[in-house]
Amino acid sequence: MNIKHRLIIILQYLRMCARWALFSVITGIACGALGGAFSMMVAWSNELRGQYPWLLFLLPFAGGMIVYLYHMFGFEEDRGAGMIFDSVRNDDKVPFHLIIVSFLATISTHLFGGSAGRVGVAIQMGGGVSSWLSEKVGLSQKDRSLFIMCGMAGLISALFGTPLMATFLSMEVINIGVIYYAALLPCLLTSLTACFFVEALRLEPMQYVIEGAPSVNALSIAQVSTVSIAAALVSIIFCVFMAVYGYLLKKNVKNEYYRILIGAGLVVVLTLLLGSQRYNGSGAALLDAVFTDGMVFPYDFLLKILFTGITLQSGYKGGGVFPALIIGSTFGCFFGPIVGLSPTFGAAIGMIAVFCGSVNCPIASIFFGAEVFGTRNLLFFAIAAAISFVFSGYFTIFPGQRFVFSKLRMEYKQSGLREGPS
Repeated sequence: MNIKHRLIIILQYLRMCARWALFSVITGIACGALGGAFSMMVAWSNELRGQYPWLLFLLPFAGGMIVYLYHMFGFEEDRGAGMIFDSVRNDDKVPFHLIIVSFLATISTHLFGGSAGRVGVAIQMGGGVSSWLSEKVGLSQKDRSLFIMCGMAGLISALFGTPLMATFLSMEVINIGVIYYAALLPCLLTSLTACFFVEALRLEPMQYVIEGAPSVNALSIAQVSTVSIAAALVSIIFCVFMAVYGYLLKKNVKNEYYRILIGAGLVVVLTLLLGSQRYNGSGAALLDAVFTDGMVFPYDFLLKILFTGITLQSGYKGGGVFPALIIGSTFGCFFGPIVGLSPTFGAAIGMIAVFCGSVNCPIASIFFGAEVFGTRNLLFFAIAAAISFVFSGYFTIFPGQRFVFSKLRMEYKQSGLREGPS
């Protein structure tokens, strides 16, 4: 191969990298703008409901409107983030109007008291934005699939201010056991651009301070391992409840309007029985309380599982990742001191472990811990993610997620790709 031919290959490679860098920055700006607006609207919805608790009684009406909205735009069967995962696998387009529908439905869920998160919808909106942009610039189908992953990363980064977690989550979450390394540079550029854009809007990233973190020794490793195993079991409870409740509801109630009204009724009744809206909405105030006061009720994580499962499986929108963080932190804050850890450090380990057990993305979980809590306890975060990844089994909160490789052996699941139960 002569020098001229080598130079031509290098120039072609540089041109491709430059093109991807440009597309990534454009996508990052679009995702940053959309993610910033979405974050502000979610915060506003939860704040407004705090001021006017009676909005909870409009939850059934909001549910009916959500079902109608999805039917009006042709989404008779909403597959959530699974639609985006399938788009990446099959090089399909993502409907642009999915952005509008999921945005409005999620804001309505939060405003009227449903217990939900943001990441599942962020994946849909990010995929929709990047798919639309890729079509406008005339990318090939294969390039569009990679571009969709960039959109996922950009929206998640805009919501949390965690570009590394967002990058690796988008690369890991679709097919467990496979990491799309070709997407590393464009996803990272998109995540960084979106994060910088949101910071320019003066939106604070998700960051907490841990008190009482132990030094690394045999005892502390055993303590962290114990919390991580227990948190992995909590993530299984969360995933199984979501799957079982959803299955039973759909089996016995065929009409979508009835299903969402039943869910609304249960949420309203449970809230009235408890006498507070502690478990409604995003639950961000509960998460702040965990790391500010280190005080929780022993049953907080169970009630958050109950509220979230009923809300999402009845037909309301949002996602289960942020509730998983709250479930993990409240469990860890309660269980950590039992094994000798400080409440906030136990909360951090529980949060990372339940997050990893729910989404099956250990690398993203480790980076999440580093970006939210700092790098000083990175080894403990890695232990929590690794243990939870193994002990949580083949459960997931993402219906379209597939397990390509075994968690216990270097074995390819050749006889069909197994989906999670929820």
